[in-house]
Amino acid sequence: MRRPLALFTLALAASACSSSSDDAVEAPAANTTPPDPPAGNVHNQELAGDQRCPGDPACAAADDPALYVGVAVEDISPVVDHVVLHAPGSNPWDFHQGSDQCVDKATQQLAPNTACTWMAGFGTGRAAVDVADPTSVRCVVMRQGATKVGLCSVDAVGWFYDEIVRTRAILPAEVDLDLLVVAATHLHETRDTLGIWGYDDGVSGVSLAYNQMVREKTRDALVAANAKLEAVKVQLGAIQVDGHVAGTDPKGLKTNAFVSDTRDPVVIDAELRTIRFVGKTGGTVATLVNWSSHPEFAGSENVQITADWVGGLRDAVEKGIDEVDPDGKPLHWDGLGGTAIVFNGALGGQVGPGEVKVYGFDGKLREPDGAVPGSGIDKARTSGRTVAAYALESLKNGATLLETAPLGFRARELYLDVFNEGYLIALAERLFDREAKFDPTKPLGPDNIPLIKTQEAVIDIGPAELLTIPGEMHAELLLATREGKTSVEAPYPFTPAPYLVLNDKVSNPNCDVDGHSRCDDGPPAIDKLDRTQVIDLFRDPKATYRWVIGLGQDELGYVVPSYDYKLDAVHPYLNEATPGDHYEETNSVGPNVEHDMVAPMRQLLATPKVVTR
Repeated sequence: MRRPLALFTLALAASACSSSSDDAVEAPAANTTPPDPPAGNVHNQELAGDQRCPGDPACAAADDPALYVGVAVEDISPVVDHVVLHAPGSNPWDFHQGSDQCVDKATQQLAPNTACTWMAGFGTGRAAVDVADPTSVRCVVMRQGATKVGLCSVDAVGWFYDEIVRTRAILPAEVDLDLLVVAATHLHETRDTLGIWGYDDGVSGVSLAYNQMVREKTRDALVAANAKLEAVKVQLGAIQVDGHVAGTDPKGLKTNAFVSDTRDPVVIDAELRTIRFVGKTGGTVATLVNWSSHPEFAGSENVQITADWVGGLRDAVEKGIDEVDPDGKPLHWDGLGGTAIVFNGALGGQVGPGEVKVYGFDGKLREPDGAVPGSGIDKARTSGRTVAAYALESLKNGATLLETAPLGFRARELYLDVFNEGYLIALAERLFDREAKFDPTKPLGPDNIPLIKTQEAVIDIGPAELLTIPGEMHAELLLATREGKTSVEAPYPFTPAPYLVLNDKVSNPNCDVDGHSRCDDGPPAIDKLDRTQVIDLFRDPKATYRWVIGLGQDELGYVVPSYDYKLDAVHPYLNEATPGDHYEETNSVGPNVEHDMVAPMRQLLATPKVVTR
């Protein structure tokens, strides 16, 4: 997530919002506050205990071991009925007040700037001109016994926890979910849903009517999915996206053909994971895909609404792939049918297209050309289609197929402190449409730090363990091998070829690429990372498929590890600290983010299991 740095030049407002068998299920523990104090923020002790299902009084263990699943999709493409009329020589992705004007697309009549569709994820002032391909909210409902979970993916740059709470409030009684999880795909190529990408710095790009529509469409998808519940088999897969699937990496770039990490240390969760629900007739009900990469391949100059690589991947998983290799020989993968749903993963450190050269199956380079409309979208969709080949391969020979799978979850609400001055302004000026807990009679500052409430969850689907993280997690806080080796211990198991763990001129022979240096003079002291506190070390050893759903339940910016959290001494959150790569700190809630977000997840994982795998 990128946001305009000039936001910080605003004066901080003092008044603002305030608020206040093998698949048998274990005998669950009671729903009480953990015996130890809740981890993370000290104010977490004010919140209710964990939600556990099966285990809560209204959520008994299942007598029927069958897993029932339904799925539905709703279109949430913005209506682009107003566009920017740019002055001669003005860039179409950059709005200039005084010379550029928002007009009615049909009549060319002048309109308020807020009538245009302001796109999120890069700088301010990028207004959409049309919809190149649809965006959607996709929901799966899963039920086993008295446990029912709704799991939705929404094409948005982010979706606040407050929006999920509002969505729960409009669900009809017959849906009766025990847990609703909504995760944003972190799409950088659709309209602003958070509030910091308007036509100028300090102006929200959110349309409250659009956000309401997304909530209502999410409700509609959940209602439709709930009405289509059917007993399913469960197929699970996992695969490394590293160029080994024939036809996907014509230039031999390995992982660099698909994803990169532009912040030291180079740590990438390059495993793609799949869960396919198979109906009683043998057809696909839904395929869930977990892959980590910023959906910004279309680029900052793109002004067409698009689902970026996410849309390309979903289409290819559903419909299949027919391409040719550089020699013109056909390449084919059968589609799975049903509905494909994408959940992003650990995105911290700018995991995404930064160093990637996208080549099609045909070996031709796909790079955006500002003079060619849609060229960035072609790059994005091509990237999604090549990654889709891995999703399809993951469910071939060697994939796990179960007649059913135990379903359960543990969920916990938690508080985080907001120290970031830009976020304080966004809360105070209502650029962020979310509640915060603070004293509205006093100025925001060190003695009046807002608390925001969010949620984390652990969802079990047989041997799959899905963690929801309400932000963009740096992968070194997450990843460890089953043998207990973390990402920053040699031989660096999560730094895929051709990368090295540090962009350090002494140790990295790939430092100079294409005539420019991608290294700096301030590599982080990775030996200072507390390896004993990495999330994967707290996983269930029987969880053979380990998911992390990034931006699950919230978007709170980057989850930067404490060992390398550095702020500029003069203008923290305005300027990046130097030397080194420290952009992410400017877009995080504050220096407590690891403590406040990661520690509760570790503690949640350590609570008694709700299913037997």
